Amino acid sequence: MKKVALICGLIALMTSCSLFDRGEKFVNPVFYEKMISASHENFEVQLTPTSIYMFSRENYEYNYTCKLINNQMDTVSLECFKYNYKNEKEETQVFTYTLKPCTEENLCLDEGGWLVYEKVKPYKYFDKTLTYIIPSKSEDAPKDKFVNPLFYKKLSPISRGSRPTFLTPTSLTYLDLYDKEVVEKCKMLENTPMYVTLECSYYSDFLKRMKNYVVRYVLKGCDEKKEFCFDSKWFVLENEAGSAIGTFVIKEKDMGQ
Repeated sequence: MKKVALICGLIALMTSCSLFDRGEKFVNPVFYEKMISASHENFEVQLTPTSIYMFSRENYEYNYTCKLINNQMDTVSLECFKYNYKNEKEETQVFTYTLKPCTEENLCLDEGGWLVYEKVKPYKYFDKTLTYIIPSKSEDAPKDKFVNPLFYKKLSPISRGSRPTFLTPTSLTYLDLYDKEVVEKCKMLENTPMYVTLECSYYSDFLKRMKNYVVRYVLKGCDEKKEFCFDSKWFVLENEAGSAIGTFVIKEKDMGQ
């Protein structure tokens, strides 16, 4: 009888440990991959079952301490804690991430990659969903040409302060207020079907020296029911060091150029 009880105890212990292990690991390992923002908030996000790490190049990073409360193949939810110094207490928010494979139907060209939708509750200011991309593995991406030829097309501005822009893997050209071309030399840092990242330089009259900055261009499909697509199929979101600095479209008439 004691032997049976001992065996039952061991089985119970092994079962509880197994359940604990499952709770500490994502069912779907895709959620461990780095997520690149496809919204104007130029964040990159790294998840673990106990944390969310948000960061952008040069000027922002934040760590949330979390616990995993929903763990499925296509959705995970983490209840996270952020200290509120004003009220001297820990506040909780629930971050939910939902995966969808990239397809032409959802206007995502990165075959093998993923779209991730982030929903936060409660969100203080307004109900908001952010979109991220988990790119397909592209270690063999060429260094001298864009994987996606759409990035060679003319970028026509629709946001205030933006100017017509042309990209190459080694340059960024835009028209100034007098329609004069300004050309900056660049180096390509990232090259995927859905976004490219360039490190560019220009001469600062104020600093009297060359200044470098990193800028990312992200493709986002137009949804004519929700957004002002005009006569275009693609938005291009321009982000510099965590700041939204421009929104462009690729017009149908420029697609064939």
